[in-house]
Amino acid sequence: RIATSRSRRLARRPPSRATRRDRHSASRADTSPPRAPRCIRQRSAGPPRRPLRRRPERKPFPRAVTMRRAASTSMHNLQELMDPGGKDTMQARIAALEAEEAEAVDKTQRVIIVCNSLPLKMRHDPEGSAARGHSWHFESDPDSIYGQSSAGILSGTSVEKVIFLGGLGSEVELFEQDAVAADISERFNCIPVFLGEELKAKHYKGFCKQFLWPLMHYVLPMSPQSPARYNKANWQGYLSANKRFADKVVEVLNADGDFVWVHDYHLMLLPTFLRKRFNTVRCGFFLHSPFPSSEVFRTFPNRDLVLRGLLNADVVGFHTFDYARHFLSCTTRLLGLNHKTKQGALAIDYYGRAVGVKICPTGVNTDRLQEGVLWPEAREMRAKYRGAFRGRKVFLGVDDMDIFKGIELKLQAFELLLQQHPELAEKMCLVQVCNPARSSGREMSELQAEVAATVERLNATYGVTESNAGKGEDNHFGGKVVELVHRATSLAERIALMSAADCAVVTATRDGMNLLPYEYITCRQGPKEQTAGTDEGYPLPRCSSLIMSEFVGCSSSLSGAFRVNPWNVEDVADAMYRAATLSGVEAEARHEKHWRYISEHTVGYWAASNIAELQRATETTGNARCYGLGFGLNFRVVALDPNFRKLETARLATEYATRSRRVLLLDYDGTLVPQASYDQPPSKDLLQTLKKLTEDPNNAAVCIVSGRQRKTLDDWFGESVPNAGFLAEHGYWYKAPKDARESPGCWRQLAPVGTEEHIKKWHAIVMPILEQYTDSTDGAFIKDKGTSVIWHYGDADPDFGAWQAKELMDHLESVLVNDPVDVFPGNGHVEIKPQGVSKGTLVEMLLGPESATHLRRTAGDKVDFVFAVGDDRSDEEMFHAVADRVANPSSVAKTLQRADSCPMPGHEAEHDHLAVYLSTVGQKPSKADFYLDDPDDVVELLGNLTAAEP
Repeated sequence: RIATSRSRRLARRPPSRATRRDRHSASRADTSPPRAPRCIRQRSAGPPRRPLRRRPERKPFPRAVTMRRAASTSMHNLQELMDPGGKDTMQARIAALEAEEAEAVDKTQRVIIVCNSLPLKMRHDPEGSAARGHSWHFESDPDSIYGQSSAGILSGTSVEKVIFLGGLGSEVELFEQDAVAADISERFNCIPVFLGEELKAKHYKGFCKQFLWPLMHYVLPMSPQSPARYNKANWQGYLSANKRFADKVVEVLNADGDFVWVHDYHLMLLPTFLRKRFNTVRCGFFLHSPFPSSEVFRTFPNRDLVLRGLLNADVVGFHTFDYARHFLSCTTRLLGLNHKTKQGALAIDYYGRAVGVKICPTGVNTDRLQEGVLWPEAREMRAKYRGAFRGRKVFLGVDDMDIFKGIELKLQAFELLLQQHPELAEKMCLVQVCNPARSSGREMSELQAEVAATVERLNATYGVTESNAGKGEDNHFGGKVVELVHRATSLAERIALMSAADCAVVTATRDGMNLLPYEYITCRQGPKEQTAGTDEGYPLPRCSSLIMSEFVGCSSSLSGAFRVNPWNVEDVADAMYRAATLSGVEAEARHEKHWRYISEHTVGYWAASNIAELQRATETTGNARCYGLGFGLNFRVVALDPNFRKLETARLATEYATRSRRVLLLDYDGTLVPQASYDQPPSKDLLQTLKKLTEDPNNAAVCIVSGRQRKTLDDWFGESVPNAGFLAEHGYWYKAPKDARESPGCWRQLAPVGTEEHIKKWHAIVMPILEQYTDSTDGAFIKDKGTSVIWHYGDADPDFGAWQAKELMDHLESVLVNDPVDVFPGNGHVEIKPQGVSKGTLVEMLLGPESATHLRRTAGDKVDFVFAVGDDRSDEEMFHAVADRVANPSSVAKTLQRADSCPMPGHEAEHDHLAVYLSTVGQKPSKADFYLDDPDDVVELLGNLTAAEP
């Protein structure tokens, strides 16, 4: 048995290194079929195999080296004990490593501009593939608004570097993508996002252009066959593309130092994906298109997800207040959010985060345009146009061939003008430049046919005869009254046309910004040096004229323009006539006013202003405590003050169980039961819980503090909870428990003497006003409590109700200025109540010098536990009163017992005498230090307290 056991152990022992090497070499050399015996296997005649790489054998450390290392380690430990702050200690070495690591981190303040298209021009160039590693030629696009904005950001803010992240104009093959990305990243600070042809078609053409573009321009697809109808597959493509952009941003983002600036409707979900990765990411968004009214936007099936996507940015920018107002209305009507104005800035309260709403129209690069008028190509073309149009006033329109640009309305107005004033046919002409259409469809085909037919009809009817037309080869227009240029034009050609035109006409029916008026005014200003402009034929003083649709974003900025309703053809024709007969002095004054604004509000100014606003909005982000809430695209971040946190119910229950003289102050509506516009009596479980709390001998006071009337509280609680105290009508009446030392079970007035007479006086003034506002506000109603009056508008239209409430407050404050009455807003209501009445009065009674007469006898002599919970403005007065009473040293010495713990965050040094818990319901700004999510949490907490035992 001994021999057998030893043989088994030897069999289980792993083979030596040499044995394993020999076996492995044999198996590698053996290629015969597996069925053949090992002894007759032969080497294959194939190519020789690479010899097996032998691992060098490790030599063991000498014993002396091992002992020396152990001694060194022991010596370091001894040094740390003898000199904890020395240079050779472990802590010092770790600190040095951390310092080196911190120096290695790039702390450059950067802005990552995320856009659908990078500011690059690209073309296929196979000849240069050897040098660049790919077959594409790239160069900066000087006309891109994103590229132009970088100079303003670097010069106008503290940002040190600008990075561009977006898509490319052409598809790049997979094997070239790495080389292209490395090339443009090194040369242009551009990071490409490769979507692929199929995903790009669904994202851009399928969803953005066919669905979102019409929706953002107030157009709803009514036809069942319309390609603009919502398509779920295209929505998934939009979602995937935004996700792909987010992944690429995360690769390059330094969340602690970078700012992300997302652009336009192509990427409205991107802030959500970024916020899920980094809760404190500093992200801004700017929308370059209009934002529709809530009545249009609410037809979008995924409206909530898009709104939450925008709200996950820190600042949302718009060109005009109209677009911002529509966005605010959507957040109010569809998400129930409120907005406010603080120090001249709009902000939306979104789960503790203040999302800024910025209104800042973009501008143009005036330096480039003023340099462009001196380009040889521009000078040559300008001379040609001036010769062709000699003696005639030139009206210019430059638009994309799009159904929203109002090109056909412009032509109809010009036709009406010539019908009314045919003598102008020889004195003026209209040059209409139509850039190629970006979309197709039946409506586009009809528009192109209508434009071509109208131009042909106008030239046939009012065209100038050859005898009256200008002579010479410069007159290549042949006496036409309308010249249609339906092709892509270079910047030099547009500069030449704009500098030669007497009036620019913009009749878009809906447009985001439309920079043509800015470019036109700049080109009419000419070169920076007036002498150079005079030599080129720019008259002094400079003059220009503008006809602009009131639906264009920049119409509010250029107040000297003739503003028109493009749908009113007569109005546009009249503006054309006024512009054609405009005096030189008036044209000069209008131009000077416009140029002063445009020269100051350039594209650089616009970019710097937006980034500066983003920096201001996020400068306190690092101080807030943030955590995610929700799943998928419903994700949002809750931001809370560092000292404001959720109430730890287990800790409160522990403190509660160890205290001998407790005071509990409990609000009712919105705290013990959900807030509603109808009466909600307490449930049996709630009554049973309150009864157990009042029967606890260590509870000196359990009080229901409510805004309801005395009779309601008696009916609901009088018999079920007889030992509770009650505060009615926000502090006007108080009812002591039946086992109280003074006035047990009786209601008594806490309001100052003479309050009843004052109430009768202002009540007669207030009621007619409230009835008037109720009649004009559908869904509003009045609740008269006798001592106070509440005007409820929670069931009215959100916007109209808020407007009416603000107007009502201004009205009441003006008529009650000399009366002792307070008018304050609440959650969906306006309350009018007498001065000197608040829930803080009860705090003074229970925690003040005379507290012994109002509290029950307990095992303790002084109050050592206070718990107050509420949900609205009236409860903030209670929180404030508790905090003031606890912080008063004289009151602490007389009525409050010193203890070992105080969970009031941020006040441990001041309030180390007792346990105080002030909690609001819901996450919102409050004087309380804690919060509970909803009334269910409050009721559950009270139930846990009844089960708590010392």
